[in-house]
Amino acid sequence: MDITKTASGQTPIALSGVTIRTQADWDQYINTFYDNLVDEIDGEINENALMGFFRENTQTKDVEITKTKVKGNAVAKINEDGSPISFVTWGQGWAYSWYVYPYRIGVRHTRHLEEIEDFGEVAQEGMEIKDASSRTIKFALADVFNRGVAPGSGAPFLCYDGMYLIDGARPNPVIGTPDWDNEETTGDLTEDLLFTASQNTENMKAHNGDELNLSIQEILIPRTHDQVMWKLWETPKEVGNAQNTHNWAAGRFQYQTVREFTGNTIYYRLGNPKSDDNGLQIRWAVRPGVADINFEDPDIMGKRMRFRFGLGCLDPRKMWRGGMLNAV
Repeated sequence: MDITKTASGQTPIALSGVTIRTQADWDQYINTFYDNLVDEIDGEINENALMGFFRENTQTKDVEITKTKVKGNAVAKINEDGSPISFVTWGQGWAYSWYVYPYRIGVRHTRHLEEIEDFGEVAQEGMEIKDASSRTIKFALADVFNRGVAPGSGAPFLCYDGMYLIDGARPNPVIGTPDWDNEETTGDLTEDLLFTASQNTENMKAHNGDELNLSIQEILIPRTHDQVMWKLWETPKEVGNAQNTHNWAAGRFQYQTVREFTGNTIYYRLGNPKSDDNGLQIRWAVRPGVADINFEDPDIMGKRMRFRFGLGCLDPRKMWRGGMLNAV
């Protein structure tokens, strides 16, 4: 080749000793850095797989109440023009209270770091509160599923019917309507278990008795059961059977291994989580944001990250079924 280059090492990028000539320059540098951190948090929240299972909403008060209605089972009758007409009516359902809670975390340093222009340490502080904020939200979302099926120590919230996200005896808001459930029987992750869950899903009814016409859209499993699920998905013949019988579950369902699941829970997603059919919500009052902390000591500087959100669920029947799996 006609090109010849001589090696010359790059100048190290300074993480300490950044040249900031004035206090205004320093402030602008730090504020820009924290603005970028807030953008990064928003990106991490949106990219979190768990966030995809929640419908997002906004809330301006510490407590907001949703008054639900129940659909009737009226049918249209033959009715000539000019004749008295009957009107559809809706029954009163349960009211549900949504709560949002404040979260804050901060960092502080002495003015000395600014005097020696040690941006590296200040940046590390910023990364710490960014990571802490993202981790808080991720853990809260994961807790919903980790304590959503028969939790022995309680759950982070109850649904609008007073029951857990997944429960075996759910009341209906209409008097005289039988109880229902969205909890599967505990068992091994097998073809039969998935078939039963599929049948139970297809047999689900609304509180007025209408067929819901639901089907399993995706199965969510913990990492401990990934290999078992993969075999069910990939094997055309019945797993563990020497007979030439077909595997009903092979390639039938989409599934996702959720890293944040810490127990032996399995969830069946029945629809689009971003639709109104999903009663499971995250309610934002304030998304993560940064502000200065003013200390009495003028030589102590600081920033805080603050956000307010809450989690809850109206009716889960059109979106979620689940259960416990035997350990592997």
